[in-house]
Amino acid sequence: MIASRYAGMPGRLAVFLRRALLVLTASALQQTAWTAEHPLDALDADEIMRTAALLRAGGHVDDSTPILSLTLEPPSKAVVLDWTAGEPVGRVARAVVRKDRVNREFLVDLVAGAIVATEVVPGPGQPPISFPEVIDSISIGLENPDMQAALAKRGITDFEALFCAPLTGGNYGEEFERTRRIVKLNCFDLTNNPDNIFAAPIEGLLAIVDLEAREVLRVIDQGVLPVPQDTWSLAPGAQDSLRAMKPVLISAPEGTNIRVDGWQVAWQKWRFHLRWDMRAGLVLSLASYVDHGKPRRILYQGNVSEIFVPYQDTTEGWYYRTYMDEGDYGIGTTHSPLLAGVDCPADAVYLSPVMANTAGGADILDRRICLFERATGDGTWRHYDLFTEDLNGRPNVELIVRFVATIGNYDYLFDWVLDNKGQLTYRVGASGLDAVKGVRSRSLADDTAAEDTRFGPLIAPQRAGINHDHFFSIRLDLDVDGEANRFVRDKLVPERQAPESKRRSIWTTEREVATTDSSAKFRLSYDKPSLWRVENSQTKNRYGYSTSYAIRPSGNARPLVDEDDPPVARAQFVNYHLWVTPYEPDELWAAGRYSNQSLPGQGLPAWTAEDRNVADTDIVLWYTLGFHHVPSAEDWPVYNLGWNSVTLRPYNFFDENPAMDLPGARQP
Repeated sequence: MIASRYAGMPGRLAVFLRRALLVLTASALQQTAWTAEHPLDALDADEIMRTAALLRAGGHVDDSTPILSLTLEPPSKAVVLDWTAGEPVGRVARAVVRKDRVNREFLVDLVAGAIVATEVVPGPGQPPISFPEVIDSISIGLENPDMQAALAKRGITDFEALFCAPLTGGNYGEEFERTRRIVKLNCFDLTNNPDNIFAAPIEGLLAIVDLEAREVLRVIDQGVLPVPQDTWSLAPGAQDSLRAMKPVLISAPEGTNIRVDGWQVAWQKWRFHLRWDMRAGLVLSLASYVDHGKPRRILYQGNVSEIFVPYQDTTEGWYYRTYMDEGDYGIGTTHSPLLAGVDCPADAVYLSPVMANTAGGADILDRRICLFERATGDGTWRHYDLFTEDLNGRPNVELIVRFVATIGNYDYLFDWVLDNKGQLTYRVGASGLDAVKGVRSRSLADDTAAEDTRFGPLIAPQRAGINHDHFFSIRLDLDVDGEANRFVRDKLVPERQAPESKRRSIWTTEREVATTDSSAKFRLSYDKPSLWRVENSQTKNRYGYSTSYAIRPSGNARPLVDEDDPPVARAQFVNYHLWVTPYEPDELWAAGRYSNQSLPGQGLPAWTAEDRNVADTDIVLWYTLGFHHVPSAEDWPVYNLGWNSVTLRPYNFFDENPAMDLPGARQP
């Protein structure tokens, strides 16, 4: 039904839309069903379709009502932790529907076959924009007479070489932002760049589209700018290239050490569970490490809970580009295929999750997750004895669990990295295309260059790469040796020494235990460094220290704009690098349940205003990972992959180095 709506469109636009719809729907033809084997297994195809059928039978949806989200409602933590393999598994689905401009959520008990709870969630915050809405908005915009007239002023009368991108608009206090479901449509000329759809922006023109009324509220035309006409292809062979390299491969000639049973994974001493989620993408749960034959709990659940990408341009066509990517579009729903030999080794273990679509059907996402081992070429540890000339070492091998989301012009790689040192790292890699603004200048020698590069440098002829930030909130529900946890900050404090000492100053550690979530908000500082840890108040290692895991950041950033700026007011999680809250099963999203078009102050700032206890109880850490991006010529036409990460590292969790028993090498 959706595809037929665009069947009459000409040329490249129709090809693009049909290709996009195939990504959405083709795998639905391969529907299958199986029985969940674990309480945290995602909904299977049969469960998804049964949930949709119950919603239809109850009159809550019809064929024209998109189901914006349909996911597992996980059992309580106590149920999951007490469950034993082979026991019956309760199954509850959560469905999100927006109908008659109202957000509604339903809990459906699939064992009982009944809707057991209904909730109206007040706006103006809204669920993420669905892919059919994205496609529909293009048709709405291009059928509008004012939009057609504005395009004609630019010499564009044939839509076959045009693509329009529907961008979420945030909330800046406009009436339509509070009451309507809107996107802002920006268009690109595909004439010379059919495989690089963001390369030729039609700058200064946008349409504000009401998705529910299916109408254009306003066309904003700031005047005609020349559209870039040069070609920038991403296809192999399009650019001059070096002679092909001799193959450099990751291989396991004797087979993999990865063992997958359903959605449970075992590798070396690690055990964990994987689940696909429409909003969060891949969720890793129940991570434990087998220590002398005994599994020890570390992480109950971890995933990205929000992404904030604000562009630093105040003009009419750009000020609103301050995306909350996860809440606006979803990470799971913007899944990308994995390219063997590039994204993952060809012989990686590939998994194909099942995900609901807006029609209440189930799509099998072919090979969207990969797991592979990687010998880093570095040692886990090594030592050479100068006197005995003994050389001992152990090779470093990691397990990577990866998926990729393509959100508009950006491609994000999300990794869990596990190693034999007991470390667990979350990495985010960014690649894809810089969002470029169409300008007049072709070089800095042009008269308009100063104005054209006010908000970002020239990175290609007639294209400015706008300065922007990337912030990721990573939700880490740590259970270090159980749930009786506390957050400890060991501050490194300078100490002046007494006159009789040969030293004048040293530094020592000063222990501080967080007591309430209102005060447990922290920022990284080079001037006042500290070690951040989650420790168990009831378990000790052999020396009497409380067992703990430390949070080890890589490089990071903070917003440089004012906290009362509207987009930052909606994404207040970025103001601190770490938040600590008591565990609450419904506190999942750092910027609130519905961050699309939301009001300021949702999520973490609202929850932590309650002054709740976080000492010796079940706690959750929210780590904000961020970086500033000032584009350069090397970013065009595609941005090289760059990584940022945070590591959970054992600190007095073990009695000795956990990598001592690795098979290794010795040179006498």
